[in-house]
Amino acid sequence: MFKIFLVIFTFVLIFSWEALRLIRKREIKELVVFSILSLIGLALSIMVIIRSFV
Repeated sequence: MFKIFLVIFTFVLIFSWEALRLIRKREIKELVVFSILSLIGLALSIMVIIRSFV
């Protein structure tokens, strides 16, 4: 369970760092693409962690 929280925390840190930069530069299209790819990466990472518990 701790691994899942650690992965989520890491993704939140990276996302907030990059998203703020994209918002300041008003790059909305890049922000949308980055958000989608980040969510896909987060979901895949959590699935890998859950699979390792089974």
